[in-house]
Amino acid sequence: MKRPAALFAILASTGSPALAQAPPAAQAPLEATVVDARAAFIAGAALVNKGQWSEALTQFEGSLRLRRHGVTLFNIGSCQRAIGQYTVARKTFAAALKMTEAEGGALPESLANDARAFVAEIDGLLARVAVTLTPSEAAIAIDGRPLELASSPGAPVVRPTLIAGVQPPGRGEPPPARAFDVVLNPGAHVITLSRKGFADAVVNRTFAPASATTLDMKLDSLPATLHVASKVDGAIVVVDGADVGPTPVDILRPGGSHRVTVKKSGFVTYETSVLVQPGENLDLDAPLKPVKPTIAEKWWFWTILGTALTGAVVGTYFATRPAATRPPLVCGGLNWCSQLP
Repeated sequence: MKRPAALFAILASTGSPALAQAPPAAQAPLEATVVDARAAFIAGAALVNKGQWSEALTQFEGSLRLRRHGVTLFNIGSCQRAIGQYTVARKTFAAALKMTEAEGGALPESLANDARAFVAEIDGLLARVAVTLTPSEAAIAIDGRPLELASSPGAPVVRPTLIAGVQPPGRGEPPPARAFDVVLNPGAHVITLSRKGFADAVVNRTFAPASATTLDMKLDSLPATLHVASKVDGAIVVVDGADVGPTPVDILRPGGSHRVTVKKSGFVTYETSVLVQPGENLDLDAPLKPVKPTIAEKWWFWTILGTALTGAVVGTYFATRPAATRPPLVCGGLNWCSQLP
């Protein structure tokens, strides 16, 4: 793999990295942090000579934490570029150039020119993906890292550009718009979409250097689960007009509003509307109450009514029966009849 020319120009010209020069004897001893930073820098340069880029990167990063310097940033970017971390390397080179502009002299002019050349080279290698995301609120992560919004000071953002591979590992984050562009390293990547109430979508894609790809990504909505129960077992459950069985019962329905009816003979029918989100589990306990009998359905009503009706019938009979008449007298053959009172 090709080594960064500027980094080795430093090593070749001095025999040691630029920041590893020992101070003149007349100068005061260096602080411990500076000494440690220089030692880490020298160790990183030695590892670069062996082609151990990842190990060298660790040493340079340790040196930078102790003492921030543009040359150290440049060497970090060179290591990242060598191991194919192009998006990170581009960001590192840009930071080294910015430090040079702000502080002056942080990078020698030759290294500054090399940094600009590396940025241009990386821009020609990166893959670009035009993404359309449904739903737009879904979170997206690539290789287990959220995306970083590319800043364009002073320029109106018509279609946002996100950069992959530069953020620390973590959960995905929603993009600023439904349609956006992603800049990422060429090679194989794992793209993950997630949102509460939806099934995660995982896409494995390989992107060629300098490729332009269109990717339409959609999350499938999860059904909501309605668990309907009642203290009165065996009550019939009806959801949106469809009989789904006796309580207790679990019903899968799309997210949204649903009409639930629970009924059983002898109990007051329970009706309600529920609003559930995709993937939500909702427990519904139907409070069935016994039906209160009407006065006509109570036993004592019919007993009293029966007694009253019986009395009325008897009274009516005696009040309306015809007067009694005497039967005709039988006087016998001699026609002798007794005068009865």
